[in-house]
Amino acid sequence: MQLMVLTVGIFFLTSCAVWAEDAPETKALKDACEGGNGTACFKIGERYRTVEMDNKNSIVYHLKACDKDYFTGCTHAGILIQMTGKQYSPEWKKAAKLYAKGCDAKSDRACFNLGQLKYREGRQSAAKKYWKKSCDLGNAVACSNFERISR
Repeated sequence: MQLMVLTVGIFFLTSCAVWAEDAPETKALKDACEGGNGTACFKIGERYRTVEMDNKNSIVYHLKACDKDYFTGCTHAGILIQMTGKQYSPEWKKAAKLYAKGCDAKSDRACFNLGQLKYREGRQSAAKKYWKKSCDLGNAVACSNFERISR
């Protein structure tokens, strides 16, 4: 009985999450994105990432959001791109540029992620700099990392 309820629940959750490419809402978001709306681009990118589980298309739309100065798109694109590379790879360099753009726009998450990337590259002084900036922007985990590395 519990298995049946669980199965039915999963069916309803997944059927409600279907995203039709030709739905009017989808078309409106894509049109808004192409018209320069960074928020719309970000929403499409998130939809691809969370519903469709399609990171490749998600990156495309997060980059569009970033190009339109929706800086959370820079952070999300950076995360997805960094996951495809390894230390010192071109992907990590691209991710660092995306994080830096978000960090320059005062995104605490972008500064934090840039600090994380620098730390993983063994560049503690750079990590410390970005964690401090993220901390100053209100990121508690960055404050903790900054304090730990400053000892």
